[in-house]
Amino acid sequence: MSNSRNSANMIYFDNSATTQPYKEVIELIAKLMSEEFGNSSSLHTLGVRAERILEDNRAKLAATIKAEPEELVFTSGGTESVNMALRGTAEVLKRSGNHIISSPVEHSASLESLKELERLGYEVEYLDVDEYGRILIDDLKAKLRKDTIMVNIMAVNNELGTIEPVIEAAHHIKANNKATIFHVDAVQAYGKIPINIRDLKADLISFSAHKIHGPKGVGMLYMRKGTRLHPLMMGGGHERKHRSGTVNVPCIAGFGLAACIKTERMKEDQINCGRIKKIMINELNDSLGSKIRINSPEDGVDNILNISFKGIKSETLLHFLEMQQIYVSSGSACNSKKSAVSHVLKAVGIPRAWAEGAIRFSFGSLNTEDEAFIVTNAINEIMKKM
Repeated sequence: MSNSRNSANMIYFDNSATTQPYKEVIELIAKLMSEEFGNSSSLHTLGVRAERILEDNRAKLAATIKAEPEELVFTSGGTESVNMALRGTAEVLKRSGNHIISSPVEHSASLESLKELERLGYEVEYLDVDEYGRILIDDLKAKLRKDTIMVNIMAVNNELGTIEPVIEAAHHIKANNKATIFHVDAVQAYGKIPINIRDLKADLISFSAHKIHGPKGVGMLYMRKGTRLHPLMMGGGHERKHRSGTVNVPCIAGFGLAACIKTERMKEDQINCGRIKKIMINELNDSLGSKIRINSPEDGVDNILNISFKGIKSETLLHFLEMQQIYVSSGSACNSKKSAVSHVLKAVGIPRAWAEGAIRFSFGSLNTEDEAFIVTNAINEIMKKM
C-alpha cells in the first residue's frame, strides 16, 4: 500500500474530519468509472456486471462487522445513515410511543435530527455523561421506559475519542423492552476498534467511507433482520426499497476496498496511532505543563487526542499551524466553522477558558511518529510567542 501524500511537507492531523483515500482506492474508482459505468439496475450486460460488483462489495463490507450482506443499505454517507435511522424509526414506530433517549455529546447529524423529531412532538430525553462524555449506565437504566421507542448512542465520540459502553447499553435496553430500537453511530469507530454485531446487539448502525481512507459521498446503514424503517428517499425502490436513487457502484467498491485494507491493518494502525498520541502528550506535558489540559480519556481510541491550550484561542493556534502546513481541527468538522464553544466540551463541563483553546488532533494510517515531534515543536514555538 502506498503511503504517498499530495505534498511532501504537509502534516495532516485531521483524520477524524476526513482521510486521504488510499492510492489503491483512487485507482479502483477511476477504473470502474471508466470501464464499469453501467447502472446496477439495468438488465443488459453492463448493468449485470455493475450489480455483481455492488453485491460483491456488500458482502465484503458485511464480513468486516460479521453481518449478513442483506443487512446493509448503502447511503450517501454517515449523515444520511443517521437521519435514516433516527427519523425512519420514529416514523414507523410513532404508534408505539414517542419517548427517545440519546446522549448529549452526539454528532450534529443526530442532534439536529432529534431536534426535528422534538418539533414533531416526540419526547427526547438526554443522558448524563461523565467528564469525558461517557454515558452513565445507571442513568440509562433509570430513564428507560416501556414506551421508549429508540435509544441513540455513538460508539466513539468524534471530538474526545471516548469509547462509549454500547455493548453494555444494548443489554439493558433489550432487557427493558426488546422492541426498543437501538441505533449506534459508528462513524468514528469503524476501522479503529473492532465492531462485531454478534457482540453489539444494536438494531441500526451507521458508517461512513471517508473516515477510513475511502471516498466521500458513500456510507452504509446496518439494519438487523426484521428492523423496519420508513424510507427518507422515495423513487425507484433501490436497496430493497429502503433507499431510492441510482447506486454509486464505483465509490461503493472504493468503500469496500478501503474497509478491507483498514480492517487488515487495524491493529498496526492502533499501535502506530497510540505511539503518536503518546509522543504528543509527553512532549507537550514536558514543555508546556500547566498551560495545557488533556481532554481525551486515557482509555479512548488511539487516533483522537483533544488538548486545550491556555492563553490562545483554538482558531489562532490552528491558523499558525496551517502556515506551517500542519492541519488540525478546533472540533468537529461539521461544527468547527462556528465560533461557539463545542457542545461536547460544554456537556462534559470543561471551563469556557479552556474550551476556547481546544484542538483536536486525529491520526490515520499515513501518519508517522516523526510528524508528532514536528508538530509538538511547532506548537512550542507558537506558544512561546503568546
